[in-house]
Amino acid sequence: MRAPLLAAGLLLLCPAERTARAVYTERLIQVCIQSQARGLTVTPEGRFSLRDEATGTGYDLLPYKTYPVDAAAGGLLVGPYRFAGPARLAPLEPGATVLAGKSRYQGHLLIKPGARGTVLVVSELSVEDYLLGVLPREMEPNWPLEALKAQAVVARTFAYYNLGKYKEDGFDLTSDTRSQVYGGVANQSPSVRQAVTQTRGEVLGYQGALLAAYYHACCGGHTADYTLVWGGAAPLPLRGVEDRFCTRTPLYRWKAFVPAAEVLAALPRGGKHSGRLEDFSLGRRDGAGYVRSFTVKVGGESVSVSGEEFRKSVGPTRLRSLRLRSARLRRDGVWFEGTGSGHGVGLCQWGSRAQAEKGRSYETILRYYFPGATLSVVDE
Repeated sequence: MRAPLLAAGLLLLCPAERTARAVYTERLIQVCIQSQARGLTVTPEGRFSLRDEATGTGYDLLPYKTYPVDAAAGGLLVGPYRFAGPARLAPLEPGATVLAGKSRYQGHLLIKPGARGTVLVVSELSVEDYLLGVLPREMEPNWPLEALKAQAVVARTFAYYNLGKYKEDGFDLTSDTRSQVYGGVANQSPSVRQAVTQTRGEVLGYQGALLAAYYHACCGGHTADYTLVWGGAAPLPLRGVEDRFCTRTPLYRWKAFVPAAEVLAALPRGGKHSGRLEDFSLGRRDGAGYVRSFTVKVGGESVSVSGEEFRKSVGPTRLRSLRLRSARLRRDGVWFEGTGSGHGVGLCQWGSRAQAEKGRSYETILRYYFPGATLSVVDE
């Protein structure tokens, strides 16, 4: 995706400007929280209205009453109310929440007919309120405040950069790892609220455009070059930096075993190579130490497989990173030893925690992981 140009109102953030940022206007974001849902219920916890998006016809719902949501022929059923198309559940008092499924949300919910008799539910809220539901899922709320603030800026930048990514599906972002994990109002803590509030509207930019900011758990000693992970041209802030801060963190070193059958299934052509697994070796490494390919010998044939495709196939929670120290073939599979966890691009979360514990500010942390980027304020 090409980085969108920053609006004329995107201001370079300087220390002297910290008291003059009240011009910021919140942007609404639409996040898919239920896709292809069946048997969903909603329970308004306060005063809510339910309105037909097409006609404006509305109903006041009873607080704390549970309403079943189902797809109906040509539309929706929400409790006793039938709609031909999307319906909007809107709060009528400040701070009111709604329980949708097992999670609690603020703001508006758009309920839409989905494919094959299912229901699509979209949470519509401000970007700042959205971040309150992202940070506790992407970083531990008890981590140092400066690390949380760095995470807030990167998560906000990610959200703005990816607005409209799923426009054809009727929303901006998903609520899972395809975008950022968003879980509504549960687990919000004073530290998370403080991190979002104290960085209100702040985003990362580069050469007049929003930066495609990313983050991961632990880089294992060096962050990755965006180009070598996902292709395309990488701006200077995404080319990777050496990181001495995460080397003493819990995710720095790990071991994992992948059975031979799963190794074969990860090969090109869906694992249809005949014979037993005879050899497995690390292939090309990039300048940061990430393995970009593997060479596998099976049935007398040598097969090359992309590092990213192999990791995706065997599972990123098992093969935590491609910054591997070794891969040893055993009779029944391959033992891996590696460092770090995640794709490695952008902010290293454990490294940012270590920097914050040493007294570094979130601005310093962001400069470290995104060299050349500017910290700016969105003013729409």
